[in-house]
Amino acid sequence: MSCKSAIHTVNTNADVAANGQIPFGSIVRRFGQDVDLQGSDIVCCGRGYYDCDCSVTLAPVAAGDVGIQLYADGNPIPGAFAQGTGTAGDPLNLCVTALVRQRCCGATSVSLRLVTPTGITTGATVANASMVIEKL
Repeated sequence: MSCKSAIHTVNTNADVAANGQIPFGSIVRRFGQDVDLQGSDIVCCGRGYYDCDCSVTLAPVAAGDVGIQLYADGNPIPGAFAQGTGTAGDPLNLCVTALVRQRCCGATSVSLRLVTPTGITTGATVANASMVIEKL
């Protein structure tokens, strides 16, 4: 399989507040012009589809439900959500995949947040967050 553009980012040891954004960290590999890391978001430029794969290992600050959600331009991506029940300090692995469509020549900003369906969540320490976005 070939791709037109791709990016792989990793972040380790980040403290994230309840309902806070999980920063993507730094670029490990980047290919092409269509994806780039800008602040805490990954920006997808150019018309087409982008395959997003995210894996997060986190330790909740307090016991309870904790989840991750991918967003495109500040809106939740349907189905791009994973949740687990954790105990304080115990690692929990969550994975999310999504397909993002960029309809025109503008850009779509992809971000990741620490959430739960009820909107009530605990903060967490992100031990590892790995994100790969590939333009198909």
